[in-house]
Amino acid sequence: MILTVTLNPAVDETLVVHQLQLGETNRIKETDLDPGGKGLNVARVVKRLGRPVVGAMLLGGETGHFIRNRLAREGVDIAAVEIAGKTRVNISVFDESSGVQTNLNHEGPHVDASELHAFESKLGEWLPEAVIMAVGGSLPPGAPTDIYAKMIEWARASDVRTILDSSGDALVEGIKARPYMIKPNIHEAENLLGRSLKTEEDIINAAKSLLDGGIEVVVISMGPRGSIAVTKDAVWKAIPPEVHAESTIGAGDSLVAGLAIGIFEHSGLDEALRLGTAAATATVMGHGTELCRVEDVRALLPQVRVERVR
Repeated sequence: MILTVTLNPAVDETLVVHQLQLGETNRIKETDLDPGGKGLNVARVVKRLGRPVVGAMLLGGETGHFIRNRLAREGVDIAAVEIAGKTRVNISVFDESSGVQTNLNHEGPHVDASELHAFESKLGEWLPEAVIMAVGGSLPPGAPTDIYAKMIEWARASDVRTILDSSGDALVEGIKARPYMIKPNIHEAENLLGRSLKTEEDIINAAKSLLDGGIEVVVISMGPRGSIAVTKDAVWKAIPPEVHAESTIGAGDSLVAGLAIGIFEHSGLDEALRLGTAAATATVMGHGTELCRVEDVRALLPQVRVERVR
């Protein structure tokens, strides 16, 4: 099965207004609540696409109960550790008049050493059952920046491949543990390497430099331009079909879900990119944080172009 890790999950609330007026009273036209967080989103998409998945996460308070209940309704199996703090709420405000979406993300509840130790024990119970583990997202206050690196090392000891999708210090430290795959977006890759990536050649060279650290696959996502995947033997580019984008939240996580399924099923990097790109494209077609619909993914699959660049 596919195992996902979410240390800082969230309840994502999407608010739709006709025209956002700062400093004024704004009337909300629509609102949606969904479970959120990178690993949690990956687990939801993997489940929708019909593959076995378990989401490991920290949950607390009434917002944590909301996530438990929603995932149960969706049939997503979870391995959760209860914490004293309350799971955070992230708010997205979509302005219909401009098409601009503004995200307000909470840093999350503080976690202590005993809660992290309990989570590590829970993770250890599930690792032997996994083929691939996707870890990522922000770290809650109190979590050490090298915690993903430790998880990657534990996964390797159990012959489990890992996908790391994070940013900042968590990404820097996680890379040191040599995950099987990383999936930064272009801005995260620029921040990681400290240089601008303006052309596809820049992106390919950046990915190749990251391979030197022992990573086997680097996938850099480029938003509507698709993604580039680099191994020591090949460079692939995935190009999504043009669609009307409603929300980009969860698109990168949907890409990771497709990549994880590809590794789980040994389908090859090109087909993993195709599935991930279809899932990501289907996600941007939806409102707010609802993620992809399986029927949209199936319809988009034959429209995704995957080319071997070299």
